[in-house]
Amino acid sequence: MASKPTIVYFDIGDVLFNEDVPHMWLFHTLFLSLRAHNKDIFWDDFNSKRVELAAAGPNPESAIKEALAFYCANASETETLWSSSRAKYGEMRKPRPYGLLLDGITPVLQELKQEFRLGVIANQHPQVEEALFNYGIGPLFDVIVISETVHLYKPDPAIFQYGLDIAGVQASEAIFVGDRADNDICPAKSLGMKTIRFKRGVQYVHFNPEGPEFAADRVVTDVTDLPAAVRSVVYD
Repeated sequence: MASKPTIVYFDIGDVLFNEDVPHMWLFHTLFLSLRAHNKDIFWDDFNSKRVELAAAGPNPESAIKEALAFYCANASETETLWSSSRAKYGEMRKPRPYGLLLDGITPVLQELKQEFRLGVIANQHPQVEEALFNYGIGPLFDVIVISETVHLYKPDPAIFQYGLDIAGVQASEAIFVGDRADNDICPAKSLGMKTIRFKRGVQYVHFNPEGPEFAADRVVTDVTDLPAAVRSVVYD
């Protein structure tokens, strides 16, 4: 008989932390760079194209650049505008590269901590670990695995296995909560972890790849529904 999950791991970007504001800042910066280069386009058209490409996949990250390229005359122009916009974006994100703590996530973590061990497995910058403690939620986590610290990166299942090994648990004893079907759900499932997709955010939420390997055990769109989703995975 398989063991019930005893630890819940969380992604950080668009799960524990809200990246809507910095992401939208990038999209607007890209759009305004096009306008500055005499592209007679409007924001809602550009944003609709971005969403369309993000939904189409196969990589919702590269879809941001593809939205820019759609309006550029050639690859050279795309690279010029992309580089300048990304440089501005990088400067904007320096003080808080991880975003802002998600409203409502703290009581969710406090509630789950009463029944489960908690962990983090995320493609993130090392500063985010300090941010977890600055926000007061760091002590709730038994395991914190940050990609730039351990030099393992999603979607490589190795980073998930690293988190399991640190906690001393089998994959069947763990749940992973992530926002992306491709980077989070698929590799976690491949190891035998239970999964919950927290569908939120302004970019990766649109990508819904087909196939059972991408299908989470539960899908949640509201932060307040996370505890019930975790319990349903464990006890149903």
